[in-house]
Amino acid sequence: MNLRRMDQLLAGFADGDAISQEARLIRRLCRGMGIASEIYAPPECIAPAVADECRSAEDFPAESRDMVMYHYSMDSSVTDLYFRASARKVVRYHNITPAEFFDGFDDETAVGLRAARRNLPAVLERADKACAVSAYNAEELKMAGFGKTPISVIPLLFSFEECEVAPDPRMLRRFRGPLKTILFLGRIVPNKCVEDLLLAFAWYHRTLEPASRLILAGSEHSCPRYFSMLSLLAGRLGLNNVCFEGFVSDGGRSACYQTADIFVTTSRHEGFCLPLIESMVHDVPVLARAQGGMQEALDGSGVLFEETSPRVLAELIHRVVSGEKLRKEIFHSQRERIRRLRQRDLRQDCLRLMA
Repeated sequence: MNLRRMDQLLAGFADGDAISQEARLIRRLCRGMGIASEIYAPPECIAPAVADECRSAEDFPAESRDMVMYHYSMDSSVTDLYFRASARKVVRYHNITPAEFFDGFDDETAVGLRAARRNLPAVLERADKACAVSAYNAEELKMAGFGKTPISVIPLLFSFEECEVAPDPRMLRRFRGPLKTILFLGRIVPNKCVEDLLLAFAWYHRTLEPASRLILAGSEHSCPRYFSMLSLLAGRLGLNNVCFEGFVSDGGRSACYQTADIFVTTSRHEGFCLPLIESMVHDVPVLARAQGGMQEALDGSGVLFEETSPRVLAELIHRVVSGEKLRKEIFHSQRERIRRLRQRDLRQDCLRLMA
């Protein structure tokens, strides 16, 4: 491959964000192969804590590169930069959350998501190549009518180093104790359907395991109205053992995983879901709704559930937390999944992305 420069465009750049993490890893792999690479995002969408890791889209040069990779999941002003770039264009498709989830909670985001889906055919039409992070996402691209070249599936690139940082000792001390701990970690946004987990936890806490708590780790800024609704629901249900942690650092994430007896996600829409992998790295049993790309992320490990009632979900959580034989089977499947992932050749996958 005679590639000298490959730059990436993102709608936003933030710490703890899976797309941003992948972009950083791709940049590191490119530079390690002698390929110059930078990441660009709108300046107002770059988190201050990682501002030194990403360049402003205002500095994006029109020429002087061989390839541009657009990480697409949301409408953004960088779409125009992608359109105008003369380089070879690769679309890295991370999926577009259905706007209906945000209606009434964040109408501005809903408008942006509808625009992203409306603009997807034009973005794909300009692309020389499209790569999805899951077969689920690839199917969406096929439905959008991208037939110019085959759509490849290259799972989300991530580094085990970022999953295995030392835990924050202060958080470990806070959560020390005998309580059975249910964990959800991720963006607190409507498509995650965290209210379903709250309702299930109410059953679990009252009828199956009073000595229990639910940790919800994720920024309240992603969708403030939705976060407020969840807080009100927890209060209305009388749940004192729900810990709204907000954004947590890398060390905080590790502490959450080390504290957890089970990771549960009731999300109804995911393109991949990196926290499932992070949970398995930390040897936490995973229970996930059988939706979207989560089935591919687990790849036969963990436990998947279909649509069910809060009571039945609570009983399933109890079985996973308390059933010694079942936990052994889950641990075996998850450790095997992580073993396979550790054999992945990230450099080769990065080259495949750019081929």
